[in-house]
Amino acid sequence: MKKLFILALLTLLPLPMVSAQTLDVRTIMREPSIAGMRVESQRLSPNGEFVIYAWSAEAREPKDLYFVSTKGGTPRLLVKAEENFEARTGAAESKLNYGLIVRDEFARAREKGLGGIDISPDSKRLLFSQNSDVYVIELGDAASKPRRIFRTQGAESGARWLGNDSILYSMSGNFFVITLKDASVVQVTREANPQSFISVSGVVTTQDSKLLAYVVSDGSKQRALFVPSYLDEFVQTPSSRRGFNDQKIYVSRLDGGQERPFEITLPKSEGVGYIRGLDWAADNSSLLVDRIDQDLKRRQLFYITSAGSKDEKSILVTEEVDEKWVASLSRIVESNPKDPGVLFFGSERDGFNHLYVAKLNNDQFNISQVTKGQFEVDWAKWSPSGETIVLSSTEKGASERQFFELNLAVNERYPITSGQSGMKTGAQLEGDGMPVLLYEGSTWNKPGDLFAISVCTKCRAIFTPARLTDTVPANFSSMKWNAPKFIDIPSRDGKPIKSKIYLPEQFESEVASAKKRGGRKVFPMVIFVHGAGYLQNTINGWNNYYREFMFNQLLTRKGYVVLDIDYRGSAGYGRDWRTDVHDFLGGKDYEDHIDASDYVVKNFSVDGDRVGVYGGSYGGFMAGMLITRAPEKVAAAAALRPVFDWKNYFYSSPIYTVERLGFPEKNPEAYRRSSPISYAEQLKRPLLILHGLVDSNVPAQDSIQMIEKLMRLEKTKFFEAMLFPSEDHGFIRPSSWADEYERIEAFFDKHLK
Repeated sequence: MKKLFILALLTLLPLPMVSAQTLDVRTIMREPSIAGMRVESQRLSPNGEFVIYAWSAEAREPKDLYFVSTKGGTPRLLVKAEENFEARTGAAESKLNYGLIVRDEFARAREKGLGGIDISPDSKRLLFSQNSDVYVIELGDAASKPRRIFRTQGAESGARWLGNDSILYSMSGNFFVITLKDASVVQVTREANPQSFISVSGVVTTQDSKLLAYVVSDGSKQRALFVPSYLDEFVQTPSSRRGFNDQKIYVSRLDGGQERPFEITLPKSEGVGYIRGLDWAADNSSLLVDRIDQDLKRRQLFYITSAGSKDEKSILVTEEVDEKWVASLSRIVESNPKDPGVLFFGSERDGFNHLYVAKLNNDQFNISQVTKGQFEVDWAKWSPSGETIVLSSTEKGASERQFFELNLAVNERYPITSGQSGMKTGAQLEGDGMPVLLYEGSTWNKPGDLFAISVCTKCRAIFTPARLTDTVPANFSSMKWNAPKFIDIPSRDGKPIKSKIYLPEQFESEVASAKKRGGRKVFPMVIFVHGAGYLQNTINGWNNYYREFMFNQLLTRKGYVVLDIDYRGSAGYGRDWRTDVHDFLGGKDYEDHIDASDYVVKNFSVDGDRVGVYGGSYGGFMAGMLITRAPEKVAAAAALRPVFDWKNYFYSSPIYTVERLGFPEKNPEAYRRSSPISYAEQLKRPLLILHGLVDSNVPAQDSIQMIEKLMRLEKTKFFEAMLFPSEDHGFIRPSSWADEYERIEAFFDKHLK
């Protein structure tokens, strides 16, 4: 395949030539990144012939829009973000502009970003959003310029095509339809009321664009979460509502001709829960509803026939109860695009997330399991014909993802991408006849790029994926990285812990040399703990932890062994592994870290007295648990944006917390034993606390409360802390990243070297 012009552009970028000798924290964290910039917001056209994506050839914000054929070739710059940007009228700039500039060049560049990409059903028009405005561009005309659809001071969002000439969008919480031909606007929802905390979400439309279904949530009983910002002249205290809410499902007509929406009637839910998803069937009148209740332990799928009419009927497709909590992967639900009486859904009922097909027969669904085995299905999509299902799974190994086409007629799976190793994520499937599969492919040392491949098992031909982008700078690709060793470490209860170990480059030779001299060479070790939610990091692929990957490489070059494990609660290994943290966060997952550390100390020449740990979010929580509860095993810990008290996280993210620990007032012992702040008096080894001050996920109060308790316990000599005033949960500014990790590097060098 011919090299794309992107590669030529990247080689001209002012990126530093980096070698093993010059890699440092500032180089790792700078922008533009030495790893280049990944493609974002990619969208495969409905006809499967091209892809629109956001990217910057300079690897800096704002990203531009590009067009590329799914057959490969030279991508074409479609929209230049800087040139298209239209500033809104703002306040006059203060003359007292010395000191900290809140809206500096870094912040203003991100305000110009493009997003919300959607392609019309006939693949001839593109819409996108910028600065809370919606733009349309004619794709058939190479000279076409974006046309701004609205000229209001309001913010339009969530725009998508309804047909080839109409757009559904949200403004002030409600949804509207604009017809481009005559610029007429129709309001199609009226329930949203921000002042009363009533919101509209989950909007789905029928294939014929005549009906829409949506969820109305009443958040008036939720609590306000305040995240103060101290950067401006006056302290800003933005808030959001957190907690469970009351939800109803409505159906309405998209032409605005219905005076009042029709409320869908479902059996009353039991305990707390929420609507996970809605999907219209191919008959444009039957609605699939996915609901969780019984305090997040019961999942029910309902099939509503004649939705939005007096003839409505509710049929229970399936119901299952998990005594711990229902898997997030079971969200894989889709109605057949051709047959309204057929659908598939995901379920862990046999221990691994697999696909089940349900077929309607006389007001009852017959269900059959169509994938089986000791592996997980993590993505699935009906082919446009409705005859096969394209899916992604761990069947060929948990550290990678491969695509298969499942032929339901003979119940056989055919590999689509088995010749390409690594992780394949972000899948999209479009195109009639011979559909096209779009995905991002990567390996542990190769950042992700876009690939497309035709899907046609009947063709009896082997297709090769077409590489659509080449976004990795040549100097990064030429760097020598220490390859991780993928190993299984035995745990105390016999379950294997999937792990990666990074060794110093001279590890083998130094160990052998010391042994030859009659001595023993031992190395310090750092354990990196990935975040949670539901995540896997022992993979042969690139992910959001690419900075940590490079930092871990830096540590190995300084003589550290680095350990990275998929502890209990991680994704990719089935229901039991996922739920083993139930009722005790810091229970079996904590034990996994102890067991893995002991194993590496014993088998990889690590000094057991010089073991450190670091991680962010759940990784910060685990760092706090290890340093307070296992001082004989861990010599130093860096906790980034950590959860130190789970009752705080219950108030900010109740679904995640209730799934694992239940309600605080009903299960106080689980919250106490799961919270590092409960063990603060046991701290006697160095702890570094790092937190973004405007963190809206794990608010900084966790770290602030821990700092206060440690001071009251007179533990000052055992801890250090730094708050980052401009950063949310996921850091953005290179200066913050660099400051944070230079502190971690110096901290480990001080206490482990």
